[in-house]
Amino acid sequence: MLWINLLGYGASASVLATFCMSTMVPLRAVAICSNLLFGAYGALDHIYPVLVLHVILLPVNIVRLIHVIVSDDDPATVTASSIMLTPLLGAMRWRQLKTWIAEWHRRARERSELIKLCERDRRDIRISRADVQAEALKPFWRA
Repeated sequence: MLWINLLGYGASASVLATFCMSTMVPLRAVAICSNLLFGAYGALDHIYPVLVLHVILLPVNIVRLIHVIVSDDDPATVTASSIMLTPLLGAMRWRQLKTWIAEWHRRARERSELIKLCERDRRDIRISRADVQAEALKPFWRA
């Protein structure tokens, strides 16, 4: 139980950190971490209102972070933090983001279908059970 309490305190500290930030990119990044920590805390400690709130807030913070980073509206609003983050994310645009999401969906679907193959079908495509398992365990964002 102690580690669940530590998770809750860590999540609370991350919320406190967001209130101490003055630029939007670091604030959103820490808010995303806060959402993940509070989501885990709510799930593990069966505090469902906390879990639901942070499951809802997580995509909001992700979308707002992406919007701040890729926004071409007003160059004066781009902070030093977002300039430093841009090389990490590359020249991400909405079209590229949609392409990535489609690719991630395709990988997840193919990996789930790969798991369902019978032994004969795996032999036909010359892939071992260990290879199937290794591929299936990869996260969707890894090629």
